[in-house]
Amino acid sequence: MVMLRNKRGMELSMNVIIIAIILIVVLVVMLLFFTGGASNAIKRFFGIYATQTIDTSQAILKCNSYCGNYETTKLNVWQQNFCGENQDSRFDIDTNGDGKADRTGITCVDLGTSCPSMQCGA
Repeated sequence: MVMLRNKRGMELSMNVIIIAIILIVVLVVMLLFFTGGASNAIKRFFGIYATQTIDTSQAILKCNSYCGNYETTKLNVWQQNFCGENQDSRFDIDTNGDGKADRTGITCVDLGTSCPSMQCGA
């Protein structure tokens, strides 16, 4: 009965596990830093959130998606995306495949796509 009330052994093992996990994370971060891998990891991490170029066909697919979502939900956010009212919904288009934006700030209207259920600029 006395042994069931004594929980110190359990607490000690949990503390050891938590400290071990923290040490492993610190060692991995230090390893990345000293081997130069940290700069590549940071570039890849922020590259996910940076503006990326797409080709014209991908932009048109996104525009069609905006239109379909608007027709289904009637939420203004999809119309704003289609019309380019949200800066984040504008496209940087790579027309020659070199990975650099050749046309920037392009909207669905600029691409010539249409959505019969909405009017841009009205």
